[in-house]
Amino acid sequence: MTDTSTDSLDLSAVRVALIGAGNMGGPVGRTMLDAGVRPENLRIANSSPASSERAAEELGATAAASRAEAIEGADVVVLGVKPYQILDLVAELRDDLPEGAVVLSLAAGTTLAQIQEALPSDAAVARAMPNTPISVGEGAVGLMRGDVVSDEQHALLHALFSSAGVAVDITEEQVHAFIGTAGSMPAFVFTIIEAMTDEAVRLGLKRDLAASLVQQTVRGAATMLTESGTHPAVAKNAVSSPGGTTVQGLAALEREGVRAGVAAAMAAAADSSRAMSRG
Repeated sequence: MTDTSTDSLDLSAVRVALIGAGNMGGPVGRTMLDAGVRPENLRIANSSPASSERAAEELGATAAASRAEAIEGADVVVLGVKPYQILDLVAELRDDLPEGAVVLSLAAGTTLAQIQEALPSDAAVARAMPNTPISVGEGAVGLMRGDVVSDEQHALLHALFSSAGVAVDITEEQVHAFIGTAGSMPAFVFTIIEAMTDEAVRLGLKRDLAASLVQQTVRGAATMLTESGTHPAVAKNAVSSPGGTTVQGLAALEREGVRAGVAAAMAAAADSSRAMSRG
């Protein structure tokens, strides 16, 4: 395994097995390639050899003939299958896991303890909750560290997600808030952007122009906050002239309950995550 004592890790020799390169596993694999994992060292095993070949070709990685072949000699084994398949997959891989490998689950609802129980007691287990914008390097990843994960392995996981956007350490209790705040949030933002675009068309703009203006404005507003560190309320007040167009629009947002609606969507996502974890 690559030495992880430096801030910027060389991932060229790190071997990753990706079991399930689907809607989330695929972007995770692409992120790890962008971070420095070599294509020949990212081995993919999907539900069938043909599916593995297609996913490997799409990502620019390497297809494995089987799950056992994928994990052979791996430093990190990423479990990208559906949540209901995780524990069966762990039981299947248990006896073939390479010594010193980190098992990294992407599944919501299955806890570190559940995965650890299905593996040898000395197996290192971690969880990652990524959101879909990691596919363009502007996402967020919540990392949960199991008790057996060493500092070196933990640093390696952070390095593998270094091209994702941001990767933060969270507890398993915090994962529910993370899902409401980042995991499910892209869909909420897409819905808001869709609504703004549709209204821009109703107001008279052509759809391609409306989409471009809305997306650029959302991107620009977020970038302003990120780069300046300004509180959103301060930034909002700075562009709200007395009696002007912006304050009229903000008043309409409050009357329509947009703030409460966003909060309700986030809370519903977090509550659903808690329910999944209780099984």
